[in-house]
Amino acid sequence: MKAARALIVPAILVLSQAALGGDLYIAFWNVENLFDTVDDPAVAKDEEFTPTARKKWTAARLEKKLKDLARVIADMNGGRGPDVLGLCEVENRFVIEELIKALARLDRDYAIVHKDSPSGRGIDCALIFDRKVLELGSADFLLVHGRTREIVEAELKVDGDSLFVFVNHWPARGGDPEGKGRVQAAKVLRKRIDALQKQDAGVDILVLGDLNDHPEDPSVRKHLGARAAPDGLPSGALYNSTEAFVGDPKRGTFNYRGKWEVIDHVILSAGLLDDDGFSWKKGSTSIIMRDYQLRAREASEPRPFATYRPKNPSTSATRHALRRAD
Repeated sequence: MKAARALIVPAILVLSQAALGGDLYIAFWNVENLFDTVDDPAVAKDEEFTPTARKKWTAARLEKKLKDLARVIADMNGGRGPDVLGLCEVENRFVIEELIKALARLDRDYAIVHKDSPSGRGIDCALIFDRKVLELGSADFLLVHGRTREIVEAELKVDGDSLFVFVNHWPARGGDPEGKGRVQAAKVLRKRIDALQKQDAGVDILVLGDLNDHPEDPSVRKHLGARAAPDGLPSGALYNSTEAFVGDPKRGTFNYRGKWEVIDHVILSAGLLDDDGFSWKKGSTSIIMRDYQLRAREASEPRPFATYRPKNPSTSATRHALRRAD
């Protein structure tokens, strides 16, 4: 039996940089099974998201989902949308392009960093960024052993300054209860961060993603080296700016059995805590929870709308922060 699970990200933060002439608004969102409606023979488990399968995933439902996602994204940043958006649970480049089309009213020039990953379910990580604001210096995709999502790495540049953004979706707890896959993902990411910090101890690094672990879990705390406080970081350590929300009974990135948790993270290198290059705007990390994303139930706190509303919310799994697809 699976308990009710619902995701309410995006998590956002704001960076500043001298040449920007303003702030840089960055967000992350697990968009929960953003699939097209076509069965891809190269993907073993995407058949459920087709019109004739049990979920009856039609073009109309996909359009509704894209519209709802775009509403939340377009409302970010005072109605200007994010400058950078990390995504996970996207099936392919096509659905990312369709999401960008749904955001056309923002008049952004969003470019895509994406590659089909070896995930057996066919869900990938990706990043979009506004080419009017930043340029892409380099991109890479870090392979985590096993059939799981690759970690997206993008070097974004403004006037010679580089910001390295990593978009993650580590293995889920259901298929990896002991956390071995998440520890492996943490080690892969840590190795790459170590290499960047060896070249430049003050490098600006931002780690975003659904890590499927809490800030205090070994994958995040021990193996990735993400700490709870920004002051006095040991050499190479990272600051987990979303740890501030742990224990908040009314806010989190994930709802499990009616309880808010933090499994989606915004993690900063020490380079983002100084005044050189890109800098984190202190206190800017937050979680978006708009009224129209939530549904109220009798005798319970408001919870996210699900793409598929379960018949029995206490025993079914939901992960989406928006409204039903139908």
